[in-house]
Amino acid sequence: MLARVMNYCSSTSCFNHYLFQCQQRRVLQHPLLLSDLLQRLERIQHPQSRIHPCVEIGSEVTIRHILTHGCVGDVFTFQLVEPSRANPYQGLVSYLSPVGLALLALPLGAEFSVVSGASESRWRLMALNRKGASNE
Repeated sequence: MLARVMNYCSSTSCFNHYLFQCQQRRVLQHPLLLSDLLQRLERIQHPQSRIHPCVEIGSEVTIRHILTHGCVGDVFTFQLVEPSRANPYQGLVSYLSPVGLALLALPLGAEFSVVSGASESRWRLMALNRKGASNE
């Protein structure tokens, strides 16, 4: 609790963890991250994404942390939004956050990894609601 009050959290069990925080400057200054972002944005613009729904800006998602040996961890539900609207405590996570970047253009049920320094966390996309998505 003290970590949340002090605006720091080292556990992935809270929205204050850096995985949910916007990393706009880092993404825009890193050529490989920027290239990956542009490819994902292009992928969600294809007509095929209508047939096979995937996460896009505006989607509401539910993700579950997968712990070692297949155990499951915390569950988070939030909407993927533009960086200017991001507020993880209100359930609005930037698509330029580490989790947002990893989610963009993924289909329902997909497992994904988020690398943080020397560690890696595994997640599963449990639910996807695209009603607030940008191109609908």
